[in-house]
Formats: sequence, C-alpha cells, structure tokens
Amino acid sequence: MATESKPEDRASDWTERREDYALRYVPAAYRRWGAASLTGVMLGVSTAMFFLAWGGELAKAYGTMNLLAGMLFGTAFIGGLAFMLARIASATGLDSDLITRGSGFGFMGSAITSLIYSFNFLMFFAFEGTIMATAVHDHWPVVPQWLLYLVIGLVFIPLTWWGLTVMNWLMWATIPVYLGFLGWTVYLAATSTTNVPFWSYAPKAPTSAAAGPALLQVVASVLALISEATIAADIGRFIPARSRTSGALAVGLASQAITFLGVTMLGAWFSISFHGSTNPGAYLASLMGVWGVLFVVVTQLRINVTNVYSGSLAYANFFCRVLHLTPGRQYWVILTSVLGTALMFGGIFAHLTAVLTFEGVFVMAWVMAVVADIVVNKPLGLSPRNFLFKRAHTYRYNAVGVGALGIALAVAVPLAFGVVGPLGRTLAPFVSGALAFVLSPSLAVLTRGRYYQPPTVARNLDPALPPVGAGAATEARVTEQPEAAQADCVVCRRSFELAEFVSCPYYRGAICSVCCAAEASCSDLCKSPAGLEQGDPVLPEADVVRRLGARTAS
Repeated sequence: MATESKPEDRASDWTERREDYALRYVPAAYRRWGAASLTGVMLGVSTAMFFLAWGGELAKAYGTMNLLAGMLFGTAFIGGLAFMLARIASATGLDSDLITRGSGFGFMGSAITSLIYSFNFLMFFAFEGTIMATAVHDHWPVVPQWLLYLVIGLVFIPLTWWGLTVMNWLMWATIPVYLGFLGWTVYLAATSTTNVPFWSYAPKAPTSAAAGPALLQVVASVLALISEATIAADIGRFIPARSRTSGALAVGLASQAITFLGVTMLGAWFSISFHGSTNPGAYLASLMGVWGVLFVVVTQLRINVTNVYSGSLAYANFFCRVLHLTPGRQYWVILTSVLGTALMFGGIFAHLTAVLTFEGVFVMAWVMAVVADIVVNKPLGLSPRNFLFKRAHTYRYNAVGVGALGIALAVAVPLAFGVVGPLGRTLAPFVSGALAFVLSPSLAVLTRGRYYQPPTVARNLDPALPPVGAGAATEARVTEQPEAAQADCVVCRRSFELAEFVSCPYYRGAICSVCCAAEASCSDLCKSPAGLEQGDPVLPEADVVRRLGARTAS
C-alpha cells in the first residue's frame, strides 16, 4: 500500500545515513548532495600521503619528466573514466557494483568484482595506516608499532559507522588543518638547501631496460589506480541528476587532476627537496617534529575513512548475494578494518610497487569490461541501454563480462608474476585492460546478448520506471523528481520509495531489492517457467545481432 512521506524527513533518518544505500539505488530524496560536499569527500582520497610517497618513488626511479607525462595520462584517462562513471551513477542512482551487474556481469557475476574491489581498499588502508604508524613510531619510538596498528584499525570503525554524513563533516573540518600543514611543508621544500634541480631531475642509475621504457613503466603504475574512477561512481550517485554533468566534472575529472598533477607531483618535489626520502611519515616527522606527526595523522584520517567506507560497500554487496547476509553496511566496516590491519601486520607496504601492479591487473580487467559494455555494447544494441541491477531482472551470470574478465586474467596474471620476464610484468595491466575491452563486445556478439535480461514477471512497482531496470543513463528518469509515494516491503516491513520494489510472485506482494537479493528459498520463481506462467512476463529486448542475422538470412 502506497503512503505519502516527506523526503526531507526520510533523508535525515540516521539509519539511512549509516546505510548510505549500500545495496540499493539512491532515491532522489537522498540524492541532494552538492558537488562541493562530495568533492570534499573525494579530496580525502586525493590528499592521501600515499600519493606523496608514490610520487617520490616514481620520480627517483624514472625522473621528473617521465613522471609528469605519466600524471598527464592519468588525469586524462582515469579522470575521463571517473567523469563518465560518476555521471552515469548520478543519472541512475547506482554505485559501481550495481552498474557492473547490468554491464555484462549479472547478479552473481558482479560478486566476483566486489571481491576484487574490496582488496583494493584493504591494500590502500594498509598502505596509509603504515605511513601513519611510521610517523608516530619515529617520533615516539617507545610506542610499539604493533600497538599503533591496532589503534589505527580500531579508530576507523566509529568514524565510518555513520557513512557519508560524518565523513563529509570530517573532510571539511580537517581541510584548514591540512592546507596549513601543506603550506608549511611547501615552504620547507622551497627553502631547502638541496641543489638538485627538480624539473630536470633524472636518476643516476638508469631504469631497468628489460622492463621497458621508463615512461611505459610509469604509465603501468598509473593504471593500478584505475579504481579511482569507480570510487567516483560510488560518490557520484549522490549527485542530483539535474547537476550530473557539473557534479561529475568536480567529483570525477577535477579530483583526478588534483590527485595526479597536484599531490603526486608535490610528493616528487618534496622527495627531491628533502634529499631523497620518499616516506612522508618519516621526513615530515623529522622536519616538523610533533607537528609533522599531526600532519600525517590528520591526512591519514581523511583517506582511510574513504577506504573503510568503500570497502564496507563492497563487502555488503558480496555477502548479500553469496551468503544472503544483510546485517547492514556498517557491520562490514568492522571486517574491512580487521583485514586491513592484518595486512599492516603482514608488511604489505614493503611490497608497494609489486602489489600495485598485481592488483592493477585485476581492476583493469573489471573496469575495462564494464567500460566496453557502456561505450560499445549499449550504443550498438549488443546489450540493453537500460541498466538492469535487481536480482529479478538479471541472470545470475552473464558470459559477456565474466568471460572477458576470466580470459583477460588468465593471460595477464602470469605476466604479472613475471613468467615472461620484466617487460611482461610491465605490460600486464595493459594486456589485461585491452583484452577485457575487446572481449566484451566480442562475447556480446557471440552470445547475441541473451544473458543480460531474462524473462520475468517481477515488474518494477514504480510507474515512472520502465518495467525492469533503472532506465538508460541518458534518461535519468529515477532522479528528476523526488519520489513521494512509498510502499512497505512484504518481507522486512520497511517503507521505501516505489522504485525500490518489484512485484514478487513468491511472496505475492511488493518486495524491496535487498530482501529480494538476500532471499534464499524462492529459487528465482519470478524467472522460472512455473513463475512465468503465473503472470504477464516482461520479455528481453530483441538484440541488434539477431535482427541483423534475420535481415541477412532474408
């Protein structure tokens, strides 16, 4: 039964704030965040100490000009993808995982990519936590590092428990502190006694020629950070659809420019100015004493709340589908913090470059398979333009995305392990992304797009939506006007906007997308032959390949 509710009352509810619609599309009533607020959250990523350390490592290994060229590439390529995905997320209200479901992977297929995504945030949580622990331990050696690791792991649980609302407050509250300390560091670097010219700096020992040209190696390292584009989608889904272009420019392209051309290049300059030290946790504490430690701690608080929040989103999506567990996004914050702390104890920071390259192979395959579906398959009619994300509207697995991911990894992972030598290791992320991008449309042609949309009797309850899916990104039908009408879920009894529901033949009522996703006993009745006989099924769209084949035959 539909009821009326004030959008502002629902959006201010603390339960929704801590959930942040981890498993659901974001309704228009909550999609009201301004570009400035969301960019503030993204700047927590951009201003991470990791990028200072990374810039120093790359400059020392490959020289300043190679680094600059690589950062220009990163801004254009990853920034462009971040803009595109953030804009789609704003139009549809879907995060990167829900976009993946309807972009070639299917309901369970995207669980694989959720695991890949989750490790990315565990990895960066451990990197940033190690830098923070190093700063504190170097200044106060009496404090053991194992204790610092434990404290760091615990402190981020309450900071991310309440989701984006508290994160936004934290980001903006710490911006003045961060900028003040950054200005001090810039002053120290500018007045440094080093005589090494920054822009003409080149390493004394040449880069290993066996691994390929220096610029190629820098770009390979940049590709490992392509997950920055998917983070933009996770944040961009809160942008009102009417502001999706300007919001995506801020959250997507501008934030990546700050990351690559701003903070990373600054890290290179600091490293060269401070006589070659690349770990900011060490040189800031040495230069500025306790204030340097405070600088590191404030900066790492800003980035690791984003890592833990994003990791909790990935785990919430994974366990909902695989184990049918839906305790709430906030509980997966605990798992993310525990696993990230374990990686700190395992010394992952000592293997930074190798871990980045290996993870980059996996993330590149996933993201480029999704991108190919969006920019090739959907425009050509090889896949539905409509973004299908609910369990009732998708197959469990789609051979297009899952196949592209599997084949790309089968080829690229051995390269990342160095099976064919150093050059193969450098080329691994390129091979992974290129194969996935080419294989996605190829497999869509071979399968004739038949694994995107199954026949189903579980129609959307919202008359403003198409019968299935969230609509095409060009339409933004979900988000133009706040949804006032609500319904109660037949399973959890909670009230949500109509767009959240489908008509369920198993429970004979309106079921929300999360209860539908977690249901273990229905055996997908809405898509089974028995279920299809009970109602008027929504049939898949005729695909272009089949139509072209019919024309050729005639």
